Amino acid sequence: MNVLRNIVVGLDFTPASREALRQAARIAAWDDATLHALHVIESSAIDEMLAFVGLGRDESWDAIRARGRELAKHVAADGRLAVGARTDVEVGSPVELLSRAVRTHDADLLVLGVRSPASTSRGLGPVATGCLRHASTKVLLAREDHAGPYKSIVACTDFSDTSFWAVQMAVRVAQQDKATLRVMHIAMPPRLDMAFAGDPLGFWPGQPLEVMEMWNDYRASLEPRLEKFIEPLRPEMSALNVTLDIAEHEHYGRGIAAYAKQHKADLMVLGNQGKTNLRHTLLGSTAERALAEFPCSTLVVKPIETVKTPTDTLSPGAVASKSVM
Repeated sequence: MNVLRNIVVGLDFTPASREALRQAARIAAWDDATLHALHVIESSAIDEMLAFVGLGRDESWDAIRARGRELAKHVAADGRLAVGARTDVEVGSPVELLSRAVRTHDADLLVLGVRSPASTSRGLGPVATGCLRHASTKVLLAREDHAGPYKSIVACTDFSDTSFWAVQMAVRVAQQDKATLRVMHIAMPPRLDMAFAGDPLGFWPGQPLEVMEMWNDYRASLEPRLEKFIEPLRPEMSALNVTLDIAEHEHYGRGIAAYAKQHKADLMVLGNQGKTNLRHTLLGSTAERALAEFPCSTLVVKPIETVKTPTDTLSPGAVASKSVM
């Protein structure tokens, strides 16, 4: 498996940010990765920040950054930041600068702290949402109410290549944290709530039965398909407690959230682009609200071509000896 080399973590001096820092430092220790902690001062909030650090308008941006860097180092030390970690402060757009830091450091992972659903009704927030869309690497959204290793991990697949990398990532984390792992697929049953009433746009006599027969055949094919899908990972899964599962729900995002709650997951791993509407879990306002309702931390895996160069890519059928994490 490839090792993690560089991890970027966003700091904003909140409890969620501190927990993200602890998780990032813990994960960096797996492979002695270099940790880059970045605090971004939003330009629109500069007056508030100036007052916070005790600086006046006539003081230079360099002084502002220096004082902010001192604060970042203080938080980093409190968060048990690994020796050799780097901290920095920038002024501008958090999404743009965090995404740029990912590219500059060729980061294998971006870690952001997010509040628990119980403590906010505003969703993930613009920074987390923007980084999910624009950062060219994996993104870990670390919940403020979870500390330490992950014990129950759920990996969601839609049988796409990207979701395969997500499952592989979940296996890696489960190995490191000695966690249980559930690999699941959301199946969306057909809706048969439109009764035939002579409407040519509705069902015709006998169609609901035909639809259900097709659904039953498809549903019966999913367990063998899931078994075959994860077959390349069997050697890596051999020492893990792994469950394969098919869950039925009328909505992908809500179905994943419901499954995570049902099985008390503390980490969900999924891809953000695939062959089915699983990608809508992360795209669009309704879907982003669904992601914000996840009851646990979430590791989002990007399509491999956006993370690695072509020579580093690997098809699911030849994955036994190589990983993207």
